[in-house]
Amino acid sequence: MNIKRLSVTLLLSCLFTHGFPLNTDTVFQVKWKTGLAFLEKGNHAQALDIFNSQRLELEAKTPKTPADQEKIAKLDNVIGAIYEETGLWNDAMAMYMSSLRICDETNNQAGKAKVFNNIGKLYYTRNDLKKAEELFNQAIEINTRLNIRAELFNNYNNLAGVYSRKGNPGKALEYALIALGQLDIDKDFFDLGIAYSNIGNLYQDIGNYQVALSYYQQAASLQEKKSFQVALASSFLSVSSVYERMHRDDSASFYMNRALELSESLKNPSLKLEVYRSAARFFEKTRDYKKAYELFARVVAMNDSLEALNSLTKLEQIQAVYEVINKEKDNKILQQKINLQQLAIQRQRIILAGTVAVVLFFVYFIFNLRRNNRREREKNQKIMEQAELLHQQEKNLLLGKEHSLELELDYKNRQLTSYALHLARNNEFVYKTTEELKQILLGLNPRDKEKSDRIRQMISELNQSTSGNAWEEFRLYFEEVHQSFEKNLSSAFPNLSTNDKKICALLKLGLSTKEIASITFRELRSVESARNRLRKKMELAPDVNIQNFLSQF
Repeated sequence: MNIKRLSVTLLLSCLFTHGFPLNTDTVFQVKWKTGLAFLEKGNHAQALDIFNSQRLELEAKTPKTPADQEKIAKLDNVIGAIYEETGLWNDAMAMYMSSLRICDETNNQAGKAKVFNNIGKLYYTRNDLKKAEELFNQAIEINTRLNIRAELFNNYNNLAGVYSRKGNPGKALEYALIALGQLDIDKDFFDLGIAYSNIGNLYQDIGNYQVALSYYQQAASLQEKKSFQVALASSFLSVSSVYERMHRDDSASFYMNRALELSESLKNPSLKLEVYRSAARFFEKTRDYKKAYELFARVVAMNDSLEALNSLTKLEQIQAVYEVINKEKDNKILQQKINLQQLAIQRQRIILAGTVAVVLFFVYFIFNLRRNNRREREKNQKIMEQAELLHQQEKNLLLGKEHSLELELDYKNRQLTSYALHLARNNEFVYKTTEELKQILLGLNPRDKEKSDRIRQMISELNQSTSGNAWEEFRLYFEEVHQSFEKNLSSAFPNLSTNDKKICALLKLGLSTKEIASITFRELRSVESARNRLRKKMELAPDVNIQNFLSQF
């Protein structure tokens, strides 16, 4: 059993339904619901465009109200959930941490608990069960204090998933029952059905089939009464499964057929695919090869990924048995099988060719980027050496020590500025390329793990090309030129943060806001805000030029 089986849904549970109530702003609500609609359909790229657009609009507002801040936290959270769903875990964590920071600033405890729960699920996905458990418990502590029972249901369900994966079904069952206790039996009908099914899963895992059957039947009865058709079909599958384990094949067949009939009446491809797979496996086991073959054929017809190829292999095995038993060959079915094989092979070749092309392009791109960077460094080194020689010659001709030092400082400042601008251009280029790769990743089939992993590796390599020693080299060179700058600045303004001092160093060189944003990987608005905060901390009058002011340190 895993955490997805214990949650209503992975992605939608990440939304701040309780922690951040929707604002009455009509425009925001319409855009928000539109994004959710795309998300529910699995269109991550379009949903992400809408949520990012909303976030930029809110970031541009000056001043921001507490309600604006809570909206930004809400958007950060859902954007993080999208990144998590597409495997961009580092990006997901960054958005979750941004949401958590805003929750702390606005004292939004309910929202903070929601973020803890979401980050816990991220650690669960990465199999860091210790950290996941810690975060789920933090969410439980807050939600218990606030008495938010709906969120406690999710928290305890997730905690049950942790212990199930740890191989401790007893503890998992304990938390699943606690989760059930958070629900209102007169109101929370859908969640009750989910809870009954989760508990049934746990009892089935430990081999207590009779009790598991009881919980599955409670779930099915409630779902049938309330017309939760999709959930009801899943419960029929669970009932069939436990009857099969009890070696009661007639009862198992009855509920499997009910699941099939119900899924056929619903427009839910994912449900149909799940039911077809389960039913095909069951009828193969019970030697109803004709029915098994028909169901495997439906799986192949619905699935256009690599999974279809696996099902096709199984289909070949079932057909062979069926043909032997009936002592006849169905040429029509055989031809259909061949056509399916050819189609699957053709699709595989197209996918492979596209993947190879993308990989080769980006391998060449990364190689070319690194080669150009090396050449640029060599060129800059030669320029610096030549400039140093000229500078030394000029220095020998100067009459006064003071004038010589001024020229030297001016020269080194020019070199510093040149290096910083080079760093900005390089970072901006890598950032744009990384974002393009992320968009490609968002558009991929989630099941195409091999291609997704390759692109994520490329993103990682590009990030490494900018996160290495470039900034550290710049800092050391700056400190060599302006040895007492940081010391004098810290003495005059002891409340400055490390990031504040970094911005001050770049401003001292006369760099623009855009150039500073590129070097520090921050948005323009973020850099502008940082400059405004600096002016406040330094108590500078509006007419004081901050660059001229910093030149005295």
